[in-house]
Amino acid sequence: MKTLNLIDIIQRSLHISREDVLPLVKYLDMPTSVLQKIERSAAEEIAHHLRKMGSNDIATMFRGGDGVPYAEVVVDVGEKLKVKAVSANKSVAENEEAILMKLFEDALAKMSDEEKRALFQSMGIKEYDIPLAATGTFIVQQLLRHYGGFAVYRVSLIVANMVSRALLGSGLSFAANATLTRTIGTMLGPIGWIATGLWLAVDIAGPAFRKTVPAVIHIAMLRQMLQRRVSIGIVGHGSTGKDAALAAVFGLQGAIDPVAGSTSASVMYAIGEKGNATVINYPGFYDYRPDVNDEITDNLNRTDLFIMVVDIVRGISGAEIQILERLKQFKVPIVVCLNKIDLARNETELASLREAALARLGGLLKDYPHSHLQNGMSPFIETAFDPDPRLGVSKSGGKEAHRWIEACLEEHGKDPKALPPFLAAASAQ
Repeated sequence: MKTLNLIDIIQRSLHISREDVLPLVKYLDMPTSVLQKIERSAAEEIAHHLRKMGSNDIATMFRGGDGVPYAEVVVDVGEKLKVKAVSANKSVAENEEAILMKLFEDALAKMSDEEKRALFQSMGIKEYDIPLAATGTFIVQQLLRHYGGFAVYRVSLIVANMVSRALLGSGLSFAANATLTRTIGTMLGPIGWIATGLWLAVDIAGPAFRKTVPAVIHIAMLRQMLQRRVSIGIVGHGSTGKDAALAAVFGLQGAIDPVAGSTSASVMYAIGEKGNATVINYPGFYDYRPDVNDEITDNLNRTDLFIMVVDIVRGISGAEIQILERLKQFKVPIVVCLNKIDLARNETELASLREAALARLGGLLKDYPHSHLQNGMSPFIETAFDPDPRLGVSKSGGKEAHRWIEACLEEHGKDPKALPPFLAAASAQ
């Protein structure tokens, strides 16, 4: 993913969920009504306000009220927090990361071994990889060595959550890595002390830094979420084989329920070892319960890629066309699994079913650029996610679906290694 500027980060985060940007608005002491504006307009206004906070009055006057560049704001915050790794010669993203890791390092220095153990466990870190008795600096170095950029992603969630708890009285609302956010809720003390100390320290520099410090931390977290978080959605009508797809593609052994509508609410599964990938099994759209619909809409906005499962034997209904049309509105990749090919009586019938399905759905994805990968892989995959061994079909199509997802993530700037390896995940091949 290309380097995002300040306005792009805020705009994209607003598009995913305005709740993700709400703490930033509160830190800057702006009216929350700004979030109701058009996304680009709101992002520009928030970014402008932050840059003004990073200026002194005289400098702002000479710039026509524009404020300083965001890169200068980040460097200034780093210097005030005494982060030695921050430098004007580094990129904005590198300086943001240095600030996050320094705050995390300071918090580790105040944690007991028990608190560190609980934190590492929630982050998926093996205790024998990083000794608890080590200094905060050594632990951070080992985190970066073992986990690379994904360590920064996890640290950004921890630090931003704790700053929010310390200053706003509550953690962040997003559903990224639920285990991690639950665990850090018990650790307000160590990072809360750090946050309190920060604001006591910057009091001398004036009230602006009490706004720019948490704002930079929050934007650093938003950048990490946009670049590192992977959310994959499984959608489709009841009894098309969504649960079986979870097992065949990701190795998630949920109950395969033959009753239509068995998924009554979105179910999230953490996958992989890096702590930043989630698979969401969606219930049917347009539920009669408003709270279910609200949850679905919120999660849809956060989804990076959709796997739509249809029953090729039952045929494509008008409702499934509506589902695909709705998914296209989110402008993210969609792969359609033409499932239950094992139930076709012979190759002639399968060819007829395939032709009918593609006639109904093919046109909807023909001019949809997000699903057409550069390597020529088709957005339609034939699958038998729960094959009946009595019919002599052993290939599920899970490997092909997994390969499509990997290629898609890589092409769209996400790390395919966020997924578990197929051989370790697949249960039906």
